[in-house]
Amino acid sequence: MSDFIIPVLPREIITEILLKVPPKFLLKFRCVSKSWLELISSPEFVNTHLKLTANDKECSHHRIIFQDSEGNFKLRCLPSLFYKELSTEILDMDSPMENPTIYTWTVGSVNGLICLYSKIEEPLLWNPTIRKSKKLPTFGAKLRRDCSYYCKYGFGYDESHDDYKIVVIQCISDDGGSYDTVVNIYSLRTDSWRTVNKFQGNFLVNSSGKFANGKLYWALSANVDTFNMCNIISLDLADETWRRLELPNYGESSYPLTLGVVGSDLSVLCPCRQVTNSDVWILKDCGVKVSWTKIFTIEHHRDLGEFIFFSSIFSIPFCQSNKGESLLLLPPVIMIYDGSTRQLEAIENEEYFAAEICVESLVDPLFIAD
Repeated sequence: MSDFIIPVLPREIITEILLKVPPKFLLKFRCVSKSWLELISSPEFVNTHLKLTANDKECSHHRIIFQDSEGNFKLRCLPSLFYKELSTEILDMDSPMENPTIYTWTVGSVNGLICLYSKIEEPLLWNPTIRKSKKLPTFGAKLRRDCSYYCKYGFGYDESHDDYKIVVIQCISDDGGSYDTVVNIYSLRTDSWRTVNKFQGNFLVNSSGKFANGKLYWALSANVDTFNMCNIISLDLADETWRRLELPNYGESSYPLTLGVVGSDLSVLCPCRQVTNSDVWILKDCGVKVSWTKIFTIEHHRDLGEFIFFSSIFSIPFCQSNKGESLLLLPPVIMIYDGSTRQLEAIENEEYFAAEICVESLVDPLFIAD
């Protein structure tokens, strides 16, 4: 009897097969052989696999990572929330912070990487899928903690340089009552901080910038002590230039707007004057031409409206059900918006703090920094 010979598939076929495998299995497959380890760890494979999983219309590779009331990180499948599968397992995640507390929050999530910040530790980048994290180098003398009026953060991806950047905008007050703004940007590719050009004018409202289409967005207020937004400012992460944008023409309201992301576009939740319904607008920013489009109106009770407009995060994932429902992340609760009835409904009693939507990926912050 002749020995059984296992056929060897061409590398191209193996690559096509592995690109369809979820990240948690690819981590194990790296141990099959040196050639598989080299293939799965290569930047080309990681980036191609990321595009396939991120563009999955079923959102099967999307997760919600959040903290409970005690500061512990938890992870659950996004579609299970979207389709109200409440029995789905919630995974406990070991915090990458040395001293995890309830004062740790997420700045943002891009390509599977999550930026975490704590009042007692330096920021870090964390991929919960592969359980790898990188602590950022200290600011050193650049960050004047003793005289800072506020610090605002942002995290995004510079596709042109294949680089992940963290932005810290510090408003510094002096004894004379005036304010100065200092902008520090961290590059994962160079693993270093640097101070860039200052921007003049108004004060930032939302603590974390919203990342969409290569830019970080913050709302601006004309007064440091109010939330009366006058326009929006954006930072292009590729050339690090600033730009001011007009707000959508949504009418008068006494409540502040809430920035978020719908799909891949910047969104704004605009409360109407009676605070019983809210308009959701998206921004189409094509460089020279900028336009706002109202995509739907949410009807809700007045008390819920007051809650929504002071929430820290507003986002709607790309995925929608066949019924025209969208998932809204309004910490500490998750809600479903029904497109046919234009109503909001809380889907469970679990509290979600510091919540972010992330996609499973093989992006390793330690590998990029090296």
